[in-house]
Amino acid sequence: MKQLICIACLGAVLFLQSCGGGLIKNKDTDQPSSTGVKSNVPVPVATENRIIGDEKDLTGYWVGTFGPDNAPGDTLDYDDGDAEYDTINISIDEINGTKVNGHTVIAGKVRFFKCNMKEVGSKYQFTFKGRADEKAAGTYKFSIAKGDSLLKGRWDAGDKIPAHSFALVKNLFKYNPNWKLVTGRYVDFNKGKKVTIKPDSGESFQDERYFTTTGDEYKHNASTEVLTKDYVANLKKGDLLVLRNSIFARHGYTFKKPLLNLYFSQEPWYVPLNTDVTAELTPIEKQNIALMVPYEKHAKEYYDAFGR
Repeated sequence: MKQLICIACLGAVLFLQSCGGGLIKNKDTDQPSSTGVKSNVPVPVATENRIIGDEKDLTGYWVGTFGPDNAPGDTLDYDDGDAEYDTINISIDEINGTKVNGHTVIAGKVRFFKCNMKEVGSKYQFTFKGRADEKAAGTYKFSIAKGDSLLKGRWDAGDKIPAHSFALVKNLFKYNPNWKLVTGRYVDFNKGKKVTIKPDSGESFQDERYFTTTGDEYKHNASTEVLTKDYVANLKKGDLLVLRNSIFARHGYTFKKPLLNLYFSQEPWYVPLNTDVTAELTPIEKQNIALMVPYEKHAKEYYDAFGR
């Protein structure tokens, strides 16, 4: 996986209310307002079995890469700033006989579905209509066989947009504050500026610098450590963006901003679960968010050179 991740937007800025302690949003936020009330998105009861023995093993989160079949290159390596791939979560919430209730989580949206399950030979088959994209409605078709661990399928919206194939694995999500960022430095190749380089010898020339992080965002974990003012005050804007949003990513927040979503989709532990996770935040996380927000608003941007 490449270490330079393209992010096309700076993402959300969250503010803590001066009274009540709830999180509220400003015009740029990705995270919705919340009073700390638990979400109504179902949490399926899942067995520990990742290999399907019978229908009891089907309920749970099925997670993996989701993108157009005709996209070139590796699934999540984007040096051109085009985010075509997402992480999708197809949650099978409940099975009663042949009746299935579930929901999908992708790109900042939770969408509920109902369908019938068919058992054909050793395979369990599912079909339902639903959106994976705001551009068009489509149909999900997928199946998994007994003795298998991959839920394979396809989302098709006809000629409107390319079909999306997927192969998902069962994810037994459990929040872990110790998850570390391993994706690497991110770079916004859509936000650049020209600089004049004056070498010791020869003529001056112009070069491009791009909005990025410094690497200092990896020095501390904002879910387990109380951050100090000295540390936060010396971070650049991109550092604070990644560090702050890592808190929400650990809780399974599904990012609406396409390339912020892409960045965290590269983390091996990331599972999109919900559009609002503020009720799940720990006291340490709330304290760190409150500290970072005003610094992020006024922090200097950092630009660096990268070969393209």
